[in-house]
Amino acid sequence: MTEQVALFGPAGPELRVVEDLVRKIVAKDPPEVAAPMTALLEAGGKRIRPALVLLSAMCGNYDSGHTLSAAMAVEVTHAATLIHDDVIDRSPTRRGRPTVAATLGDEPAIVVGDYYFAKAYEMAAWTNTPEVVAVLAQAVMEICAGEVRQQSIRYRYSTGVDEYMRRIEAKTAALLAACCDIGALLGELDKEPRAALREYGRELGLAFQIADDVLDYTSTEGEVGKPIGHDIREGFATLPLMLASIDIEDDRRLTEDEARNVVEAVLNSDGPQRALEQARAHAKKALEHLNKLPRTEAVDALAALADYVVSRKL
Repeated sequence: MTEQVALFGPAGPELRVVEDLVRKIVAKDPPEVAAPMTALLEAGGKRIRPALVLLSAMCGNYDSGHTLSAAMAVEVTHAATLIHDDVIDRSPTRRGRPTVAATLGDEPAIVVGDYYFAKAYEMAAWTNTPEVVAVLAQAVMEICAGEVRQQSIRYRYSTGVDEYMRRIEAKTAALLAACCDIGALLGELDKEPRAALREYGRELGLAFQIADDVLDYTSTEGEVGKPIGHDIREGFATLPLMLASIDIEDDRRLTEDEARNVVEAVLNSDGPQRALEQARAHAKKALEHLNKLPRTEAVDALAALADYVVSRKL
C-alpha cells in the first residue's frame, strides 16, 4: 500500500479498497472462472486504470460508492483484455507467471475473458449512471477494433509510424482516456475540465505504450515478466524498431536467431532513445491538459503519474 500511496497520492487508500472488493467479488464467481482471474489479479500490476478513475473523480465532487464501482469495472475490463491478449499473442507468461491461456488452453481462456467483460459492465452499472457503461463499452469496442487491425498487419515490419500510432491509440490510450472521462463524469466536472482530463488520459496512454514498447527491448525478462523482444518475435513492429530503420522482409515469421539479431540491432541503434523522447513528448502534452484544472492534490498526483510512465523500469 505504501507504494500505491506514493504513486497515486489521495487515491492510494481507496485503491486498496478497490483491490479488496474486486477479489471478494471474484471469489463469489463460479470457480472455473474465478480461479484463473484470481491468479491474474494476485500476479500484481500498478492498477493505473482504476487510479485514474479515482483521481479524476477527486478533481470534482468525489462520491466514494459510485466511483469505487467504476474503478472496479475498469480494472476488471483491463484484466479481461490481458487474458484475450495472451491468447492472441500466444504468450506463455505474464508478470512472471503462466498465462490463463497457457494454463487452461486458448478456448477456455477466451470464455474466461468474455465472462469478465460482462462482469465489468455489471460493475459499471452499479454506478447508476448509464453513461459510465456507454463510455466503457465504447473503449472496449475501440480496443477490439484495434486488435483486429493489428492482426491484419502482422508480419508487416515495414508498417509506418502513423499506423503504429493508430494502433496504440486503440490498444492503450482509449481505455486510459475512458478511465479519466468516467472519473470526471462521476465527479460532476463541467464540460471543459472533463474534456481536459479525457485528453490527459489519451496522451498518458500514448506515452505509456511507447515507453512499454521501449522496455520490450531494453529491460530483462525478469523485470517485465515476459520474454524480451516479444513483439518482434510475434511479428509486430513497434516504434523503437521503426526509428532504428532496420529493414526486415515482410510477410514471414522471423526465426529465433533472426529475432535475436533484430533485438540486438535495435539496442545498438538510437531507436529506443528516440522512441522514449516521443513518449516524453506525449507525457508533456498530458501535463498541459492538466493545466486547465485547478491545482489540487489529485491533479498533482496525475501530474506525477505522467512523469512515472516514462521513467518506470517495470
